[in-house]
Amino acid sequence: MLSFFERYTVPLESHPAYSPDLNPIEHVWTLLKRQLRVDYPDLINYPGGPDKVKAKLAEVLPLCWEKIPPKQFEALWGSMPLRVQAVIDAKGWYTRY
Repeated sequence: MLSFFERYTVPLESHPAYSPDLNPIEHVWTLLKRQLRVDYPDLINYPGGPDKVKAKLAEVLPLCWEKIPPKQFEALWGSMPLRVQAVIDAKGWYTRY
């Protein structure tokens, strides 16, 4: 793949590896899963097998999404400048510790 860029003289930028900490949606999935476990703790045992579980998930995930308070999203968005600065300060690495 790199040879393609070299052949066509496409300049490449150096950047850190993908960091889930810099992608707010990764944190939203955690909130969604937590809400799903609270509202539907026995979903894994839903009768009818995997296809029925998937159909039930399609039905209930939007309901769980709606229960995530807007303040949770605002907190994630608000934390982004600090997260980005932490990566810059660490020269490409984000560590919470």
